[in-house]
Amino acid sequence: MSAFAPFKTLVYKRCGLHLEGLAEARLLRAVTSLQAITELTDTTQLLDKLTSDPTLFDQFVSQLTVNETYFCREPDALNWLVNAYLPQRLAAGEAPLSIFSAGCSSGEEPYSVAMLLYERFGERARTLFNLSGGDLDHQVLVKARQAVYGGMAFRALSPTFKARYFSPYEGRFKLNEALRQWVTFRPFNLLSTNENSPGGPFDVILFRNVSIYFDEPTRRRIHQQLSQLLKPNGILLCGVTEILGNDLGIFELAEAQGVFYFRSAKQPATSTAASPTFSWLDMGNKGDVSVENSDQLASTVDDKPAASLEQETKNEKAASFTQQLHTAHQLLNQNAFDEAASLLKTLLTQQPWSVDALVLAGLVARWQQQPRIAREHFKRAIYVMPECWPAHFYLAELYRQGELTDEPLQRQRRYAGVVRLLSADPSSNGGLGTIAPPLPPGDARFLAERHLKAVNTTLATSSDSQGV
Repeated sequence: MSAFAPFKTLVYKRCGLHLEGLAEARLLRAVTSLQAITELTDTTQLLDKLTSDPTLFDQFVSQLTVNETYFCREPDALNWLVNAYLPQRLAAGEAPLSIFSAGCSSGEEPYSVAMLLYERFGERARTLFNLSGGDLDHQVLVKARQAVYGGMAFRALSPTFKARYFSPYEGRFKLNEALRQWVTFRPFNLLSTNENSPGGPFDVILFRNVSIYFDEPTRRRIHQQLSQLLKPNGILLCGVTEILGNDLGIFELAEAQGVFYFRSAKQPATSTAASPTFSWLDMGNKGDVSVENSDQLASTVDDKPAASLEQETKNEKAASFTQQLHTAHQLLNQNAFDEAASLLKTLLTQQPWSVDALVLAGLVARWQQQPRIAREHFKRAIYVMPECWPAHFYLAELYRQGELTDEPLQRQRRYAGVVRLLSADPSSNGGLGTIAPPLPPGDARFLAERHLKAVNTTLATSSDSQGV
């Protein structure tokens, strides 16, 4: 792929796209297509043509991204946004509120928000909120403006919503005109907001399932750009699996009702957030050496390189954390729930994203008859590690066993997740790095399949009775 290095450099410089690994196959296809269109084979001539022809460059870039999206993707975050965060902002007298989908692809995300807002606020939604989306790919924006979609785009959208907001159109489905005109789309380069300004400042920026294309330095530059587009009291929402990779210090990470989001580091806590904030930097401040003890360690510091000392410290902390996880696991097995809960609280203060600690804390809370706390721990574990099937399983159990008010759709979703994950990898440990899964994967799959069949029957019966 060395012959394509200049194309990688050009795209990276202009757009920030990191074309390594599997993306190299897309680059190969794009260059081959470019050669056919221009009838040029010389790399220098091709690069000159790309640099001087904006339309050709846009066509080239459109082949380098995977525009894989669908309606109501990761619905928990969208439901929190529409039903909790935005109503509180409106209650504070702030309207209209502006929402921008950065990297909106073919428009499914902003249109999903439009549908949910329409459900919540009715006709008033169009006066209470301004919705827009932006993307680097000019061709995909044409599709977004047309708002005509095929079957796979509806994989997570309820049949009720599909029937309510879409009409058959030339073998596909078209969004109703009121919502289509409500959402505006424009070209947008995440690295250069001045090049195609999306307007703003915005109350909410959705930057979900986009950062996979960028390396960390580029994500940092993007955050700096987005911070200029966000209102001082606005928030940035990233995808579930992108939270860790976007905690870069530009924004402050916060959580509400199990949903993680970013806000200005200078933004004071409000009733809307009502939640703790987390920072990976905090985890490095445990056990700092006080000034009065620094002389005692001077000779040790002089004897070893700073990098070596830092690595040793990290190793010691990791070993200590692992040992304490094992201790918490033993306490749980011994029914010493109070002691286990106290230890896990300390561990989660040190590492709030530890999947092992979150799963253990959820199990402990469940045995302490604190199902709401258990639910939040399991939900956080899923946010950090979507393939954590133990968290999916025990979250479903909270509903099935009546520990939480039953939500059959939640049960169905969680048990289905267990079956899907363990069908793909029957011996999966669910992303747990230290402790063993609380029950064998085979048993979990068997039970999940059994309970999934039961909940499907319940939902089918309920649907039939409502249709009578």
